[in-house]
Amino acid sequence: MFATDRVRLRPPTPDDAPNMFRLDGDPELHLVTDDGPFLPRHVGQVRAGLEKQVADPPDGDKAVSLLAETVDGGTFLGGCALWGINTFNGYAHLGISLLREARGQGYGTEVVRLLCRYGFRNRNLRRLEIETLAGNTAMRRTAERCGFIHEGTQREREYDGDAFADLVSYGLLRRDWTP
Repeated sequence: MFATDRVRLRPPTPDDAPNMFRLDGDPELHLVTDDGPFLPRHVGQVRAGLEKQVADPPDGDKAVSLLAETVDGGTFLGGCALWGINTFNGYAHLGISLLREARGQGYGTEVVRLLCRYGFRNRNLRRLEIETLAGNTAMRRTAERCGFIHEGTQREREYDGDAFADLVSYGLLRRDWTP
């Protein structure tokens, strides 16, 4: 679907259930990537959800979820999404979740750049937004590396597993985007 020399994004299939289970089953990752409580699920439940997604796709006007894998060998890296898509106002939110072993190798930056290309070129959006916990330095560096501008901080907004933490917001306008 969309690719760099190292990373490819594609829609998930039911056969991706074991990998998605590994990603979704990490309660620590859930604390920094989701704003709801962690609910343990069985791999069969993940597969059923993916089967439902294939049979009855969610409204692509509101969200698009993709899987990230290596071009060489198709090794699963994680998942990503463009969500909260607002076509009238031309903006969307962007999010990524990488397996622990895929972090720190530049994959996140490539995934974010691919999502930007998709959002700006293929969805004709004018603005993309990233929200992350203030302590998520890896995501903050990735956002800045990809041209996003820090636009604000909401104090004690999200629970991080220990306390309520600040949430930082980043934005990138299409006119400032470098493909």
